[in-house]
Amino acid sequence: MLLEADVRGGDVAARFNLATEPGLASLSVAARRSTDASLVFEHVQELPGGLKVLLAPPPADRTAAAMKMLAEDGRPWLRAVAEQQDLAVVTDLGDLAPLGWGWAVAEAAEVLLLVVRPVLEELTRVISAAEALLARCEAAGTRLVLVTVGVGPFSKDEIEAETGIAVIAELPIDAAAAAMLAGRPDPRGILSRLAGGGGIAGLPLAKAAGALAATLATEQLRPGSVSDAEPQDAVADDGVESDRIGALA
Repeated sequence: MLLEADVRGGDVAARFNLATEPGLASLSVAARRSTDASLVFEHVQELPGGLKVLLAPPPADRTAAAMKMLAEDGRPWLRAVAEQQDLAVVTDLGDLAPLGWGWAVAEAAEVLLLVVRPVLEELTRVISAAEALLARCEAAGTRLVLVTVGVGPFSKDEIEAETGIAVIAELPIDAAAAAMLAGRPDPRGILSRLAGGGGIAGLPLAKAAGALAATLATEQLRPGSVSDAEPQDAVADDGVESDRIGALA
């Protein structure tokens, strides 16, 4: 199940021409002071292909109000959902601000995936916030890991050493798969041809996401299980010492 919880407002309803109700707004009212995890099934809709989704309304103020209600009154319900063994919920939290309502969901989760491009400006923000993020996740029993998107000048080992956070997956830039997942029209069949006979499952992004899902499903996700490597000067493949991440910030 996909849960839209980005307080800037939802996108999926518009992408797939769905009504925004039932969805996150109606659920946030029903879940107040409740521990009945099955409530979620009364507020989901279904995307083409069968994926169940809990839709956020497009206006940011309505989504923020729903998330505020969940954070203030729905934490027992969020924990009850997280404890369901036969239900996997993937939540889009958007930009998770330090004082944001999305932390109610993040702190109920088994694992929090921080998605970042492996470039200096984004990694610098991760490094500066890593200690506080790790402490908060450890207190909640949530494992914090990184997912990188695209290529950059820094390796997986360098990123883990500088942030203290394990990189669990490296996703490729894949415009065709992203367009298909976003429900964009394909009037000339260009995306379909790029995908080939196997559909989106044969595209690089889908393959990498599938591998990530398999890792999450099988790995022992122990809170606080992060890289314990000490920051050190990186050495390039040619043996020449390179700048550490953040050295130019």
